[in-house]
Amino acid sequence: MINIERVAELLNEFNLDGWLLYDFRGSNPILRRFLSLDQHTHTTRRFVLWIPRNSTPLLIVSSIEPHLFEHVSIPKAFYHSRHQWHESIATILKGVRRIAVEYSPLGQLPTVSYLDAGTAEFFRSFGVELVSSADLIQSAEAVWTADQIADNMQTARKLREIMMATIKHAHTLAEREASTEFDLQQFILAAFEQHNLVCDHPPIVAIGEHSANPHYEPHPDHSAPLRLQTVLLLDMWAKSSKPEATYADITWTLWLGNNPPDDIRTVAQTVFAARDNALQLVRNRFASNATVYGYEVDDASRSVIAAAGYGDHFIHRTGHSIGTDVHGLGANMDNYETIDTRRILAGTSFSIEPGIYIPGYFGIRSECDVVIEPSGNVLVPSEPLQTD
Repeated sequence: MINIERVAELLNEFNLDGWLLYDFRGSNPILRRFLSLDQHTHTTRRFVLWIPRNSTPLLIVSSIEPHLFEHVSIPKAFYHSRHQWHESIATILKGVRRIAVEYSPLGQLPTVSYLDAGTAEFFRSFGVELVSSADLIQSAEAVWTADQIADNMQTARKLREIMMATIKHAHTLAEREASTEFDLQQFILAAFEQHNLVCDHPPIVAIGEHSANPHYEPHPDHSAPLRLQTVLLLDMWAKSSKPEATYADITWTLWLGNNPPDDIRTVAQTVFAARDNALQLVRNRFASNATVYGYEVDDASRSVIAAAGYGDHFIHRTGHSIGTDVHGLGANMDNYETIDTRRILAGTSFSIEPGIYIPGYFGIRSECDVVIEPSGNVLVPSEPLQTD
């Protein structure tokens, strides 16, 4: 459930009169998370949560769905008709100047762009300025507790152990020539269960030309055999089964066999250098108590790959926020798919995972997750990282 007191502090910090969170039929996952609404909760009418800077929050819901919000302790108001809906919004916005909403100017940050254009027009009709809630969301939801950091360190160690065991098992299976990508994926999932880890989707196991697809998924009915003398990309993410547990997320790419070709080795070293350049930027900025923004981390890795002549083959952002969901609500390391101008906050976590993908041939990605302690100390829980 949302920490109202913390949000009030943030509204003062960002000079906002309030935060208006709107949902219609599941359109705003952030609001539903704040209210601890199950993803399967069937809401059929629009509702809002109004959090003013200096007074009591209010939840405005349809009079035919009060039972869906019985668990929410926030005061409630109910509306019947569209006229009462209009009056309710007019009442809470009377005298209000600037409010945060789930909106991003020009849609630059789709991870927070949940307010439809028509409803934005409706809110503006009351004379208020709409400001993106992106920084509010990150500050309220992406910052980890000390317990979450401690639990994550254990999870990351387990995940790295599973990665090393998977690499060893992959070589054995490839030598036998009797198993597939899907079989190796099931080996990883069994290891997760053994270590009391859970994940939202199965890990990526991609061999040969499949590794050139950043989000390749093996399936029982179309899965390539494991074989020697080729590239194998392994991307796995998991968290403990504890409430509010956070994800660890790592990728290694290996050569199944001996003496990889020079072009593959060159690409791998370029990817490792790009990863390390981005990580060093983060470490330097926090060590000097200087601000670092998500787009800058992307620039740091992308510049290395571009300088090596592979810029056109790095086809995704450098990294993403990590939280209780593997893709969290904080700053992404992105100046490619979007431009993330949010600063990286102490207490948050994110991935650094540059990659180079040659269609029809192979792909190399190297991913580590980064945790920033409240003190600003930069942790890389899955160290030591892949270097060869």
